[in-house]
Amino acid sequence: MSKSMFTRLLLLSFVSICLLNCKNPDLDVARNPAEAQAEPDQTIARSIPSKDTSLVAYYDFENDMGNWYEKSMCCDWAIQLTKQVRRSGLGALKFEIRRQDGNVSRSELGQKPINTNQDGWYAFSTYFPSSFTQESSEDCITQWQAKPDLALGEEWRSPPMLLGILNDHFVLEVRTDANKITKQGNYTFNRIDLGPVEKENWLDWVFHVKWAYDNTGVIEIWRNKQLVLSRFNQPNSYNDDLYPYFKIGLYKWDWASLANKSTSSSRVMYVDEVTIGTQFSSLTNVSPDPINALPVKLASFKVAKSGGAAHLTWATTEEANTARFEIERSLNARDWKTIGSKSAVGQSRSLVNYNFADSAPKKGNNYYRLKIIDNDRTYAYSSIKNVNF
Repeated sequence: MSKSMFTRLLLLSFVSICLLNCKNPDLDVARNPAEAQAEPDQTIARSIPSKDTSLVAYYDFENDMGNWYEKSMCCDWAIQLTKQVRRSGLGALKFEIRRQDGNVSRSELGQKPINTNQDGWYAFSTYFPSSFTQESSEDCITQWQAKPDLALGEEWRSPPMLLGILNDHFVLEVRTDANKITKQGNYTFNRIDLGPVEKENWLDWVFHVKWAYDNTGVIEIWRNKQLVLSRFNQPNSYNDDLYPYFKIGLYKWDWASLANKSTSSSRVMYVDEVTIGTQFSSLTNVSPDPINALPVKLASFKVAKSGGAAHLTWATTEEANTARFEIERSLNARDWKTIGSKSAVGQSRSLVNYNFADSAPKKGNNYYRLKIIDNDRTYAYSSIKNVNF
């Protein structure tokens, strides 16, 4: 849902640029300009506050993905609007990569690389399905890439900062170098553990960064409004003329260079509520609005094997204007089919129990979720449960 304070106004003029790379510090950087689809020079309208000049971009993905300077996507399905999983409002953005696509192991969107703001705020919300399995092969989910000083002969390098996932933990990678010319691999590298990945839940991230190649740099990170990193008076970038710029999406370099390190065949991430601000922003005005509540208070939702059937049980402790529960099943936690429906009590402030039996589950993993629908046709989804036959 768009922030109520936000109105449409003109923002940003775009020019063409090649795709920038997010690389493991131990790997060579091999940029492929064909992977990026640069938008033509144009003025775009985004939902940003008419009176708040501290914000420079806001993307709610209600009706479109917005205009991004860089688009790295092999196919139409790599970056899609979706109404199935969303933090708020009508939609969110789904990023997907599939191993069968060979060396195209990224789906990313990027801002214009001409960043002159040393101090900035970045907010976004992420959601990882249960199918996002644990791996010792890292996934890049957000990066701040730095445009090299090409006139000085500098070449593209790994980004000075990225947010990744490694062994089911969020990690922050920081690369720094005070030399005027930075070569790939010739930098100081730090990896910081930011805690475990939560599946089937939206996570709200806020980054405050003051870029610096000397000991004046600042990194502050909040997850669900809880401060998880406070890093002051340390370098966090290269000695470039321009400051790093924002990119979001999936990138898995091991599929192209260290194929045996990864066992996954696909990766999916959902993103919503992206906000970018200047040094005059704050945690309050870049943070996304509170998540809308489910149409009911769901006390429990369980799935268990019962003979040759999958038995679903759930309970509510409060219902208001609730119409029905639709039961959906998937074999891959991506593609869903409605297999049944249960009418809701509608209005209740006491415990109400429901059950449903899937008498014809498929062989292997069966994933289930509830689509909870109000009388006004708005809806929300429960968490996902699975059982194996």
